[in-house]
Amino acid sequence: MEMRLKKDTLQYLIVLAIAVGLFVGTSQIGGGASGADQLGPAFWPRLILGLAICVCVFEIGFRQFTDMEGMSGLLAQVTSEMERVEGEVEEEPGEANPLRLISGVILTLLYVWVMPLIGFTIATLLYTALFIRMGGYRKLGVTAVVSVLGTLLLVFLFMKVVYVSLPLGKGVFGEISIALLPLLGIR
Repeated sequence: MEMRLKKDTLQYLIVLAIAVGLFVGTSQIGGGASGADQLGPAFWPRLILGLAICVCVFEIGFRQFTDMEGMSGLLAQVTSEMERVEGEVEEEPGEANPLRLISGVILTLLYVWVMPLIGFTIATLLYTALFIRMGGYRKLGVTAVVSVLGTLLLVFLFMKVVYVSLPLGKGVFGEISIALLPLLGIR
């Protein structure tokens, strides 16, 4: 039985080959961690490349054994189903909205500018909530949960896992950020 690769797997094969080559190349990264509980310089590149390899293998297998003709993405299916149930379709998919684009750029620039003053945690929480609202999503409860959980996940990931020092903010904002850290297990 002859098995042929489908056309839409080529890009994943190329990325897989590059990722495997780079992964092997990371064995040349010298230096090591100074302690048993510290990560060496090759850890993050190897982790990212390993994840890329896993995604490529999954996509190749998925696309090889699934008929992709006429399939839309999962997010597009969920969104269209939600709009059909709720009966609210704000705009056609793919419709350009320059005002939203400009608003998003301004919000992003404001986020970067205000972050040193109010800290990463509060700035990210506000940015995420406002960005979701500007995108057209109107359910406040879902927006609040996504904003809070997403922000806490990012703070935990950056400060506890990756060891990145984030801006805490000034004054009362800094105090709020510092009070939040022990709740996330960050010292």
